[in-house]
Amino acid sequence: MSEYVLYPGCLVQSRLPFLEAAAKFIFQKLNVKVDRMDGFTCCMEPVGLRSMGPETWKNVAARIHSIAGDRKILTICDGCSMSLSEAGKELSTEHGKLSVSEIMKETGHEVSVTEVVGMLEFLHERLEDIKNNLVTEIDFNIAVFPGCHCEAACKMKGLSASDMLSDIVKALGGTPVRLKENLCCGGGLAGVDTELERKVMHESISSVREAGAIAVVTSCPFCFLQFDMVGRQTTLHITEMAASGMGWQEDPHKHHRTK
Repeated sequence: MSEYVLYPGCLVQSRLPFLEAAAKFIFQKLNVKVDRMDGFTCCMEPVGLRSMGPETWKNVAARIHSIAGDRKILTICDGCSMSLSEAGKELSTEHGKLSVSEIMKETGHEVSVTEVVGMLEFLHERLEDIKNNLVTEIDFNIAVFPGCHCEAACKMKGLSASDMLSDIVKALGGTPVRLKENLCCGGGLAGVDTELERKVMHESISSVREAGAIAVVTSCPFCFLQFDMVGRQTTLHITEMAASGMGWQEDPHKHHRTK
């Protein structure tokens, strides 16, 4: 059994499947065995779905943690990282375990909690391995944009998302550009307040351009879609960026269903 089990999440599987392909290429290049989670379900995205059904969110997360067993849950989506990490913290308490124990019995699972690791953290722990497998270096300025979900998930571990993104960009040969402040992509407003969503995105794009960057790198699929589809800004996900640097030549547009 491997140390990790990959939890791709709904958004990646349905709209950005090339990110999972890139992640698998990275695992192969770095010689890290990662199982894919069988029978996974939605994490109950923490901004919208979780608030609509807190108990359902907790029950779903308990099942996902149980399926992982002793393996660490490796996520491609920062929303999934945030959701499963927060649920894991709650399920680690006696009250949290009791609150889901009955439904876990009905589904044939035992209540257990494991560590949740995002792709950003996974890559950052392997900077030297990435450098040793580098085939093509990045030679331009790129704005690091971790996003709200990533910042929240990393903060729970005492980590800086912006620092880790910057370190990976440097390892890939690029020049990270730090924005004056951590900004939001407006994704949580999609379908709720389109005018405000676009205003938030405009402010973020303006900050990127004022900083002198020609592109944006993020580890959040939600931010990726917002910059790519709403902002029409050249955007890279840190997973595809790392994979490309190590020789991945797949054309992501073939697998980008939003195009």
